[in-house]
Amino acid sequence: MKSIPPPMTLLMLAIFTGMVGIASTYPAAAGFMPLTIGIPAIGLCMIQLAIDLRRGRASAVDVGRRPQDQAEDQVTRMTGHRPHFDMPSENALFTGTALEGRAAIRRELVVWGYFLGLIASILVVGFRIAVPIFLVAFLRYQAGATWRSALIYGGGGALAMYLLFEKLLRVSLHAGFLWS
Repeated sequence: MKSIPPPMTLLMLAIFTGMVGIASTYPAAAGFMPLTIGIPAIGLCMIQLAIDLRRGRASAVDVGRRPQDQAEDQVTRMTGHRPHFDMPSENALFTGTALEGRAAIRRELVVWGYFLGLIASILVVGFRIAVPIFLVAFLRYQAGATWRSALIYGGGGALAMYLLFEKLLRVSLHAGFLWS
């Protein structure tokens, strides 16, 4: 039984293919950005289609099995051991739901804070200073990394960004309103 790939993947593949086709008629400087985005996106869409087709064949074999058994098999393949699901008592279903809602809102606010802080700091002090500070702060305080690894990864990310954009692509990154 053949599975039809999700329409969204096909739509995105058509959009990116059209974008690359149109960008190939532009001069080199004008077509650079659409080609930079479009070519990897076409590859990712093709990979997603292959995954969807493979999943479709695998699910045709699983017809007639309980969804719980299929989920347990998938978790077993990913983790290497069989999961054991215990059913909670009736009271356990309703404990802590208000805290979960507050925790979800807090997580959302933290993510927005990091994002808006990054955008504001890029505008004020520029990419070269804002990105390493953001990476170190995020890795240390949000991801729980040690200071040593946060500094190494933050510096490595800043160095990679500098080498990629400034040296390889010769794109001048925003220096910040404070310095310009």
